[in-house]
Amino acid sequence: MENSTQLILRQSEALAGRQVLVVEANDSALMSLDVGADIHVHADDFTIGAQQWAPAPSIPDNIDLLILPLPKSGDRLRFLLNWLAGEIQAPVEIWLVGPAKGGIKGALKHFAIHVDISELVDSARHCKLYRGMLQPGEKQTLKSWGEVIAVDELTAVSYPGVFSHGRLDEGSRLLLDALQQNTLPKPGKVVDVGCGAGVLSITLARQGWQVQAMDVSATAVASCKISLERNGLQGQVSGGDLFSPVSGRVDMIVTNPPFHDRRLRTTDITRRLIQEAPRHLKEGGEMWLVANRELPYVQWLDQAFRHVQVAAETNRFRVYRAVL
Repeated sequence: MENSTQLILRQSEALAGRQVLVVEANDSALMSLDVGADIHVHADDFTIGAQQWAPAPSIPDNIDLLILPLPKSGDRLRFLLNWLAGEIQAPVEIWLVGPAKGGIKGALKHFAIHVDISELVDSARHCKLYRGMLQPGEKQTLKSWGEVIAVDELTAVSYPGVFSHGRLDEGSRLLLDALQQNTLPKPGKVVDVGCGAGVLSITLARQGWQVQAMDVSATAVASCKISLERNGLQGQVSGGDLFSPVSGRVDMIVTNPPFHDRRLRTTDITRRLIQEAPRHLKEGGEMWLVANRELPYVQWLDQAFRHVQVAAETNRFRVYRAVL
């Protein structure tokens, strides 16, 4: 259980009998809080298992309290506060909760724009909880928050919360260059794991690949879909945990995998990805993966694949080409 969730649990007396919407849940434990409240949960993260898996929440009519665990990025926080304000007709109580060293103090300047008065309710387990009355605001659309990214002659669209929002990150750029500079298999079926805004998906779809893109983030799925549509390209985009949406075997896998799980640095996600990838590739199929140089992925790739090479590298990143 996250520390911020434990801080919410400390408020059981104040929560009893309330109609609560948790927005942007970052902990599956929020699905089963025993606090005497009727709790509905929204999450962008597929693995939370929330009632609402969506880029932005809808607010049921009977909700009298919104709880917002601090998002990882400031852009995402601004988007959600504006979105929530645009979804209400009358003031609604809102709690903002997050780690004391995770940016919550800086987040208060955005919180203050939308609430009348913010007050510190509780502080424990290195987290803080603030309360205010959210004031109604202008109705928002996801489209209006999109930022366009140039990807060679194509363009992708990213929404707040998507990895590398509003820019083409250095690792993806290196992977794109490596894919263009090396001889690839004849275009067939390709899976883009952790598709983000879809910069890899649109490039491969333009080259004739049958793209299946997936991401744990509902916002990333929405971004990748609009990126394909914007360029007049076809592809299947799904939400899921790593390869869960994939059926059958494919010719190629491409990925710029995360090495953070929410705010924590981890290699567990990529280790699972590498271990599971061979089950989804045809014999002779390839996986292309970009990662920070210092991460220990080559030993796991060597265990899972017949042939592994460094296809490109800089002083920060390496692109691995692994053949089954």
